[in-house]
Amino acid sequence: VRRDEESFLITASGKDKGRLSEADFLVCDLSGSAVDTNEPRRPSAETLVHSVIYQELADAGAVYHVHEPYAALCSDRDEQLGFTTFQNLEMIKGLDIWSEPAVSVPIIENHADIPALARAIRGRIDPSVPGVNILRHGIYAWGETPFAAKRHVESLAYLYRFSWERSR
Repeated sequence: VRRDEESFLITASGKDKGRLSEADFLVCDLSGSAVDTNEPRRPSAETLVHSVIYQELADAGAVYHVHEPYAALCSDRDEQLGFTTFQNLEMIKGLDIWSEPAVSVPIIENHADIPALARAIRGRIDPSVPGVNILRHGIYAWGETPFAAKRHVESLAYLYRFSWERSR
């Protein structure tokens, strides 16, 4: 979650994401480095990806990464296209997209090397689409607030499941 123009909160490495408390977060600058240099805990391994999204999108107030199985399946199916398109589905409104009958979410090649993944995402962020899908892995979604980012995660999960089930 973004704290201000210069920093954001990220979970400490190795924390159970289903049981977080305030003590499980670290403050990082926009380069992805912990602000408190005496902090013994390390930021999440994917901190650099979050920092790229915050750098690219000044209005991103929160970024969430989830391992959504239907998104992974759709990315495998749509890999050659480079995106998954959702069309004529009312749930697109859950992404704060009201004027378009379709939205295409980019599929990003999955890199085990996090700096390479961050570079790949930087080149594919579409400011009008609040998320990207990592090939056969999961999604990053963002919003102006933590609530909006959560709504975008839930809306994308619905859209990917619908798309997968429809294609079966």
